[in-house]
Amino acid sequence: MSKTVSKPTDRWIGGVLVGLLVLVLALNAGWEVYRYGGQTYYMRVHQSSGTFPITVPVSLTVNGYRYRGRAVNAKGQTKKVQFKTNVDRPWSLRYGQIVKLTVNRHYGVTNFKPIKAQQVPKNVQLP
Repeated sequence: MSKTVSKPTDRWIGGVLVGLLVLVLALNAGWEVYRYGGQTYYMRVHQSSGTFPITVPVSLTVNGYRYRGRAVNAKGQTKKVQFKTNVDRPWSLRYGQIVKLTVNRHYGVTNFKPIKAQQVPKNVQLP
């Protein structure tokens, strides 16, 4: 039987590759937080401020909707926000519906999700 003996350079290269993998994963996580993270705000939808065409993957065009308004966070701070529906969620929101928003200081609204009134924190007073 022959023994496989690893050379010191093989271990060094393996360590460098593991280090690069850790670096890439850390950079990816940092980018996700920078690009898509943010504070949570809540907004009551009153009406759409316009429409625009969205092409869905099957080459159909549907209407997307723009929304503007004042949103409130759990601390009671208000912020003017605007967002629009996308290919993943092209439908319009109902009048009076409450939306949970993620507001990024660099990119604005990065995510929205319709929620029920019971899901809004008790200290948030929606206009």
